[in-house]
Amino acid sequence: MGGMKKNFLVRAFFGVTIAALGGVLLLRNLEIIKFDSWHLFWGTVWAVGLVLAGLTTIISSRKMLTRAWGLLLMATGVSIGLNSYGVIDISIWKIFWPVVLIAVGLMVVFSIGSGNRKKYEKSASDSSDNEKVAIFYGEDSRVKGDYTGGSATAVFGGVDLDLRQAKIKDGAVIDIFTLCGGVSISLPDDVIVKNEVRGILGGSEDKTVSKSSAKKTIYLRGECVLGGLEVK
Repeated sequence: MGGMKKNFLVRAFFGVTIAALGGVLLLRNLEIIKFDSWHLFWGTVWAVGLVLAGLTTIISSRKMLTRAWGLLLMATGVSIGLNSYGVIDISIWKIFWPVVLIAVGLMVVFSIGSGNRKKYEKSASDSSDNEKVAIFYGEDSRVKGDYTGGSATAVFGGVDLDLRQAKIKDGAVIDIFTLCGGVSISLPDDVIVKNEVRGILGGSEDKTVSKSSAKKTIYLRGECVLGGLEVK
């Protein structure tokens, strides 16, 4: 699954969810339909959303701990869905937070002494993988070498993308999507930024200062929904 497809799936899901919610509310307020099964609606939304988030996290990461987090998100989504439709009768919140604490503890234990190695691996692998997805967690990325464009998606999380040591291709495009999250992009001063990101109850801030000899242009496109983009 390519990065642009990951970005599209996330954006499409939240777009369809918001549109469906608006449609249900409109038809209900106009008394065209009677709808009181909000627990089923939100149960389905959370179930599908968490399963999609977990699947995207697993596919987009090579780290075992991040993939384990993706599996936890998927398991939580399945449990919420089954509970909403009465298949099981277990309060997900009674097991979710204990499992999260266990996962966090294991992440701390396994990350001890591996910071330098992970930083090096991140820098080396990002040159060939420019599609960043962070859902309910944070993603730090330093890109070296050629950069032809990519995407950054942050949902209840954050992406920190450092391109200061990258050789950015003229006309490169970064597709941005944030929902209750944030994206930070650091750029060299030899590129001109064209920020075309739309803010929906969110926004973007461009702090870049390009030098007078800059000729290459990088385009930022997408949406920030209840989130933000910082370019520096």
